[in-house]
Amino acid sequence: MTARRIFISADPGVDDMAAILYALADPGIATLGVGAVWGNVPKAEALENADVILGLAGRAGEVPLYPGSDGPLIAERVYGKHRAVGRFSERLSLVAPGLQSDEHAASALAREIRAAAVADTPITIVSTSPMTDVALAISLAGRASARKGIAEIAIMGGAFRALGNRAPHAEMNMLADPHAARMVLEVGLSVALFPLDVTHTVRLTDNDLDRVSQIAPRSGAAFASLFRASDRQNPALYGGPGGPVHDLLPMAWLTESSFFEMEDAPIRVVTSPDLLGHTARSAESDTVRHRIAVAVDADGLRSAFFDRLAMLETIDATNDRERMA
Repeated sequence: MTARRIFISADPGVDDMAAILYALADPGIATLGVGAVWGNVPKAEALENADVILGLAGRAGEVPLYPGSDGPLIAERVYGKHRAVGRFSERLSLVAPGLQSDEHAASALAREIRAAAVADTPITIVSTSPMTDVALAISLAGRASARKGIAEIAIMGGAFRALGNRAPHAEMNMLADPHAARMVLEVGLSVALFPLDVTHTVRLTDNDLDRVSQIAPRSGAAFASLFRASDRQNPALYGGPGGPVHDLLPMAWLTESSFFEMEDAPIRVVTSPDLLGHTARSAESDTVRHRIAVAVDADGLRSAFFDRLAMLETIDATNDRERMA
């Protein structure tokens, strides 16, 4: 089976860490690059955190890492509510391995899109952050290249039945750059959206975090430490114990689609000031290719995450032995 070629736009953030580690461990995913954009934290911290994640996975210097945007296209800059987690290296006593590229993430993604269009080998974009860089890349590549060079965009974002997590009416990634999100959704590409309604149902408890620390003493233990520091406990809001790991869902869907129930529905993002960043289902359309995750096998997805962390630890140990030989 040919691995699905992806480009990740992220704002690490602990949830993004789960998604990136999953991608780097899954044999069905080939990561072309990671772009670090502001969102959960400022861009400089997001870039360093992404670098730490690649280092923990043993992939620093192998997977290209690109600095992204440090603010939205038009709206005022806002940050995620877990901004206090800050730089991973400060909490984990790690030194980042060293950043790789001066090329802007939007430029790098546009280059990958154009190359994929020419070769007729479309890529998948996974966005776990504000969609500023994705919108810029599509604009740089051109709509014709984007429609040929992008197979799908998997997005963590939005809320329908659930309350927003950064404003009562809006989820953070959509609120942070609603104009970019609207551009991406209106360009005519295939989109799979994973909103708070479903991400709230996949939660990690203290027992789960103990397990990932045991399974993967390096990457899993680091993830568990950061997840605990982000203080995500809110049973009344989430419907049970543990904290949600939002960004894992669009990544896991790439190789474990059977865990998800999806519904076809055009999506729009509000850009007017009164409901800025609000996501809504639009009137039915024969031309819009949007799908929304409405349910997930939470137990199955958690198990898949544990399996990938165990695989990652094995891969990393093998690489260490090869470097020492």
